Amino acid sequence: MDSGNVFKGLFYGGFASCVAETVTMPIDVCKTRLQMDGAGGGVKLYNGTMDCAGKLVKSEGAGALFKGLPPALLRQSTYGSLRYGLYGPIRNSLGVKPGTPKHEIPLSKKILAGAGARARPS
Repeated sequence: MDSGNVFKGLFYGGFASCVAETVTMPIDVCKTRLQMDGAGGGVKLYNGTMDCAGKLVKSEGAGALFKGLPPALLRQSTYGSLRYGLYGPIRNSLGVKPGTPKHEIPLSKKILAGAGARARPS
């Protein structure tokens, strides 16, 4: 991708982040349900991830696997866009020529560009 085209980077970053969020949402919902299963001395309802997903779909419908998706997509469409879309232009503004092989870019410039693009673990 042309790292000089900010809008293309913003779009691709946001789109990729939203696709990843949508694909992983059912796993995240099951993880959260399993973490809360039996909390506070309650009865354990699930015996693993597949059991949780099956019972969830049976009792609440397939849409239950995507609970919380709209706010997650909003977050990813803004945060993911900025993180991926701004990294290249910021890195280039630090004096890195477009097309420079990654192994030739100083680590300090990569770190500064990542910090400027607000790249941090989700």
